[in-house]
Amino acid sequence: MRFIVLLSLLVAGCSQLKNVRAPEREKKFFHVRWAKNLDFNYMPGNLPMSYGGVTSAQDILYVGALDGSFRAVDEENGRELWRFVESKSIAAPALVHGEDVYYGTQGGRLVVRQAVTGELKYAIDLGAPIESAPVIHEGRLIIYLRGHQIVCLDAATGKVIWNYRRAVPVTVTLQRTTRPLVVGNKIIVGFADGFAGALSLQEGSLLWEQKLVETQKFVDIDLNPVLVDNLIVTGSPSGDLRALDPQDGAIRRQFEVGALSHPIVRGQTLVFGTAHGEVVFLGMDGKIIKESRITKDAVNQLWWWKDHIVAATFGGELLAVDPLSLAVIAKFPLGHDQSAIFGDVAQDSQGLGLLTTRSRLFFFE
Repeated sequence: MRFIVLLSLLVAGCSQLKNVRAPEREKKFFHVRWAKNLDFNYMPGNLPMSYGGVTSAQDILYVGALDGSFRAVDEENGRELWRFVESKSIAAPALVHGEDVYYGTQGGRLVVRQAVTGELKYAIDLGAPIESAPVIHEGRLIIYLRGHQIVCLDAATGKVIWNYRRAVPVTVTLQRTTRPLVVGNKIIVGFADGFAGALSLQEGSLLWEQKLVETQKFVDIDLNPVLVDNLIVTGSPSGDLRALDPQDGAIRRQFEVGALSHPIVRGQTLVFGTAHGEVVFLGMDGKIIKESRITKDAVNQLWWWKDHIVAATFGGELLAVDPLSLAVIAKFPLGHDQSAIFGDVAQDSQGLGLLTTRSRLFFFE
C-alpha cells in the first residue's frame, strides 16, 4: 500500500514538472556571436595598428586588413565567403552601394568588386593612400586621400572627374581625414591646416574656407562634419566645436566644448565623447544638456546600439551607457590594453561588427 502511495505521488510530481521551465539565462549586453584574429606576422618591436573599419550589407560583413586582404564574411556564423589579397595594406572602411563594394589600399589603389561574388569590376591607381571611406552621391564617388587631396570619380567607370589638392604648411598633424559631407552642390571637408572648407561637387573648386583652430600643433579638422539645424558642425580634438553656415562658411555658433569622438546626432542634440572620459549631450543652443565622466580613459568613439550608447575608450574597453542616466551598465574588454576602435562600425538587424586596432574582428548580437 505504501508503495502505491509513493508511486502515485511520483507520477503526480512528474506531471507537474512538465509545466516547469528552467529559468532562461540572461544574455549579456555584449554577447559575442563570433570573433576573428586578422593579425599577421611582423617583426618584433613593430606593433602595427589597424585604423580601418567594417561595413555591412545583406547580412555580409566587409573588412580589410593590414596584410592587404579584403574579405566578405557571413554575419550569421563568421564563415568567409570570399577573400582577395591586394599588394598594399587596407586601412580604410569600404563602401557598399547597390551591388558593388568599393575599397582602397594604402598604395592608393581603388578596387571595386561585385559585393556577393567578389568579381572584379574595375581598379584604378589614385596616387596617394586611401585612409577614409569613399562617399557616393548621384553617381559620383568622392574619396579623401592622404596628402590633403580629394578626388571625384565616376562611380560606374572609375574615370577621374576632378582632383583637389591642398598645400598644407603645417608639419605636425594627426594625419587623419574627415569623411566628406555632401550638402546640396557642396562637399564639406576638414583640412589638416585647421580650416574647414566647401568644394564644388561639379568642378572641385574651393567655394569657401573657414579657420577653426588657432593652435600650432595637431590642428587637423578631423571630426566628421554633421548637418544639424541647417548648420554644419565640425571641429578638431585640439579645439572647440563650431557650427558653420553651409552657404558661406560663416561661424554661426561657437560651442565652448571640444569633442574627441565624431559627434552623433539625435534630433537637435549632439552626443560625443571627450579626451577626459566624458559623454556629453550638447544642444544646438550651446547648452550642455547632460554630461558624465564614464571612464578615466579618453572616449574616442561613440555609437547608438540596442537603445544605448556604446563608447570605445583608449583603455581597451567597450562601455554600454544608459542614455538617460549616463550610468555604465556593461563593459567589454577588447583583449589588449593597446586596443581601440578608430574605424567605422557596422550595424544591422543581425548585430554589431567592429575591428580593433589590434586587428581583432568582433561581431556582437
